[in-house]
Amino acid sequence: MYNEIIEHFVKAQEAADAAYRSAANFERDCLAGIPEHSHAVEVRSDYRTHAELERICSSLAGNVINRARREFGPAGTRLDIGEALNAGRVPDIDGLWASLRARYGGDGGKEMAYQQAAQRVIKGFWLNRKKEVKRTASAVVLRLRATSEGCYGRSARKMGYCSCQHAADCLQGLIAFAAKAGHAALASGLGRMNVHTLEYNYREKRSYPGLDILFLRTHGSSSSRTRSQKN
Repeated sequence: MYNEIIEHFVKAQEAADAAYRSAANFERDCLAGIPEHSHAVEVRSDYRTHAELERICSSLAGNVINRARREFGPAGTRLDIGEALNAGRVPDIDGLWASLRARYGGDGGKEMAYQQAAQRVIKGFWLNRKKEVKRTASAVVLRLRATSEGCYGRSARKMGYCSCQHAADCLQGLIAFAAKAGHAALASGLGRMNVHTLEYNYREKRSYPGLDILFLRTHGSSSSRTRSQKN
C-alpha cells in the first residue's frame, strides 16, 4: 500500500517533469534569440525532485510509526504520546517496542525482509516463471532496463531520475541475498554503489566478487547486465 502511494507519486513527478520540459521547449522555440538565462520557464532540477520525493517518503514513514502506535501499542490501551504527557505520565514507548519486537523480532522479521528483497529482485529484473533466465557456462545473466542521461560537460552517462528508485530497490535486494548467502565482500561492494550519483560509460564493466555489472545501450535507453558467477 505505502509503496504503491510512492510509485503513484513518482509517476506524477514524471508527468509533471514532461509537462515542464514541453513548456520550456515551446518557449525556447518561440524565443530562440534570447539568452538562456532570460527564459521564464524552468525545468525542475533532479535535486529538487529528489528532495520532494524524500519528503513524501519521510512523511509516509511517520504515518507508519503512528499506525504502529495505534495497532501494536500495549495491550488494552492506545499509545497516545500527547495524552500521556498532558496527564503527567511517561508514554509507554517500551511497551510499543516490546509489542513490535514480539511481532517482527527473531526469524519472523528476517523472513519478511527476505521476502521483500526477493520481490525487489523479481520486479527489478522482470523475472517470471514463463521467462527463462539466460545462463552461460560460467554465469547467470540478468538484465535491468533503465533510462539514462548525459553528464554535463563529460562523455559519461548517469541513470535517469525516473529509473533511480527502481534500480536502488533491485540493488537492495541483491545486497540482502549476497549477505544471506555469506558473500560479505559482494554485499559490501554493492552497498557502496549509489545509483543517484553513479556515472558510467557504455560497455563499461564493474566487477565484484562473484558478480560483474556491464552497462549497455539498447534502443535509446540503458541496460545494466548483471552476470552472477556460478559457484
